[in-house]
This record gives sequence, C-alpha cells and structure tokens, in this order.
Amino acid sequence: MEQGTKSTALFSLWLSWQELKGRQVIFYINVILVALLIALPVSLDLMGNARKSTVKNRVDYIGPSLIMVPQGILSSDLVAARFKDKRFSSASLETIKQKYSSYLRFAEERLTERLSVDGREMPVTGIDFNSVYSHPFREYSIGSKEVLLGNVASEKLHKERGDNLLIRSESFTVAGVIPTTGGIEDVSVFLSLPVLQNVTGHDGLINEIRIFPESVSSYEKLKTTLKNVEHRTSNVQFPMNIIDAYRGDTAEKEIGSALVNYQKALYTVAFILIALCIMISTYINLDMRKSEVSTVYTLGAKQGIIFQMLTFRTIWITLLGSIAGYIISLIITVFRTSDVPLRFIWSFGSFAEVVFTTVCLGVLVTIPFAFYSVYKRSPIAYL
Repeated sequence: MEQGTKSTALFSLWLSWQELKGRQVIFYINVILVALLIALPVSLDLMGNARKSTVKNRVDYIGPSLIMVPQGILSSDLVAARFKDKRFSSASLETIKQKYSSYLRFAEERLTERLSVDGREMPVTGIDFNSVYSHPFREYSIGSKEVLLGNVASEKLHKERGDNLLIRSESFTVAGVIPTTGGIEDVSVFLSLPVLQNVTGHDGLINEIRIFPESVSSYEKLKTTLKNVEHRTSNVQFPMNIIDAYRGDTAEKEIGSALVNYQKALYTVAFILIALCIMISTYINLDMRKSEVSTVYTLGAKQGIIFQMLTFRTIWITLLGSIAGYIISLIITVFRTSDVPLRFIWSFGSFAEVVFTTVCLGVLVTIPFAFYSVYKRSPIAYL
C-alpha cells in the first residue's frame, strides 16, 4: 500500500508538471512573479549578511572590547600613553587565552613606553607582528631594525618611508606610515615587541592586553568574570584594571539588530504578496478547469489524485520561483557588494530556508481551494 501511495504521488507530480507545460504563459508568469517577490527581500538579506560578515571580520578589530592594564592605570592614562612605569608579565597573555579561550576571538599584547625619538619624547609601542589582530597592524610585518609611524608622528618627525631615525641612540628605518586611526596610534611609533623590550630592558614584560570577544554575549561574560577575578584575587600576574572600549561589538550589535528588523518586515510583506498571488492563481486555475477536473473524475481518477495534482502545481511554481528569485538576488548582491568575498554572501542554509518557506506557504494557501474543489463541490457539477 505504501508503494502504491508513493507511485500515486509521483504520478500526480508528473501530471501537474505536464499541465503546467501545456499552459506555459500562465506558468511563466506565476514563476516570474514569485521570483521577483522573493528577489527583493532576499537581496537585502544577502546584503545584510555580507554587511554583518564584514562588520564581524573588519570592524571589530579596529577597537577591542576590553583592554587590560596594570592596576592604577585609567582610560586617560591609556589615551595619553602614560603607564607610570607599571608592567606585568607577558606570560599573562597565555593565561588569558587558556582560561577564557571559549569567549575569545583574539587577544594580543603590547608594550608602550614614552621614549626619545630623534630627540623628541613620543609614545613608542611594541607589537608582536606575528600574532596581531588590531587594525591596521595585521597588514604589516616589519624587521628588527624597522619601525612604523603614525601619520601625525610622521609629520612631527618629518620622516617618510625609507628614512632613518634614532630611538635611544639606536638607528631604525621607517618601513611605512600607517593610515589614520583617529586615536593615539596616529602620534605613535611602532616597533616589534621583542625589539622594544630589548631596547628598554624590559624583556618579557608588557603593559597592555587587548581582548576581542567572540560575540556581544561573550563580551558581557568576560567583563563580569574578569572584574570578579580582580576583586577576588590580589596576587595574579595579569592586569587588575579593565577598560571598556567596545566599539566593534557595539557596531556589530546595532547594525545586526537594525538589519534584522528591516529583513523581517520585508519578508513579511513579500510572503503576504506571494500568498495573494498563489491564491489568485489557484482560484483562476480552478475556475478555468472546472469542466476539465469533472471530466478527469468521471474517467476514473480518484479525488486524492486530483487533490495532489492541484497541490503539486503550486509546489512546482513556488519551488522554481523561489530558486529563480534566490539566484537573481545572489547576482544582484554580488554586483552590489563586489568587494565582499562570495563566502560572506552565499549560505546554503539561507537558500534552503527561503525555498522551503516559500513552498510551504504556497501549499498552505492552496490546500483550502483544492480541498473545496475536490471534496466539497460535486465532481460532475460542471459536465
């Protein structure tokens, strides 16, 4: 019996396809309407996904969520690059990574000192360029006798790429001038961390750990946990003061929530219009085929087969329409966001969700009409 039911369903699916092929103009119009109605919200959804991905991968590293510094250092000290000769062990970074790995996207270490650079006192920061996440430093790699300059520092020192300068009587070559960040980096000089530790005689010491949480919820968890550790422990080897600098996660949260609200509204409107199109199409189709359905019934077709044919007709239309709409929206998104890699745009999960939802919506709208046409009115009433 199960095999017979399966064969009947496949036969009805084939019949519905043949019926649509015989009415190509109506079939194409319905598919195009569904595709266009799907394309608008899906295009914006894909652009939203691309935007969220770029936010996650490009914006959040501009500013870390949390900065850990020695006890007694405040935000104003951090902005002025004055750490009052307070430092802690570089091993603290590994402690943080191991203990809070499930909450971290990344964590990096720095050492900042105010030193004489060509006779001018300036903030000099050591960064481990082999393990860096902050913008724009992950784009650079410098040698042991090279430095990077902030754009303001470059102007003050009158130095450009290729020029030489002295830091505590040691000669370095300017490897590049970094673009503006709008922060203390603009007036700073940057060396490799081991080099600065050696120049200052502070081997194995740092005074800043930048923490990039995995998500907004991770940020909240880390902030609470680290503050509790600070209050509970007095002899730990990692910094005791925690400074909030959650520019990236805040941006990600605000952009994400705004996109979700717009996407929900657009999908709601689109699916309402699709439902109306399917209802109108199904009603017109049934009204035009009343005599045809009655004839098929008198020739021996069971009501179940006729019901399946009417339902499968909608499945074909919504299936092909939603696939076409998704492809159109994917093409539009690729052209509109040409700088975003395809992996940030395409998602099989979102594709399957759109197709499945559209097909289910079409079937739910069709069932009442098909049920009334097959079971509630006389099968031979229009012969």
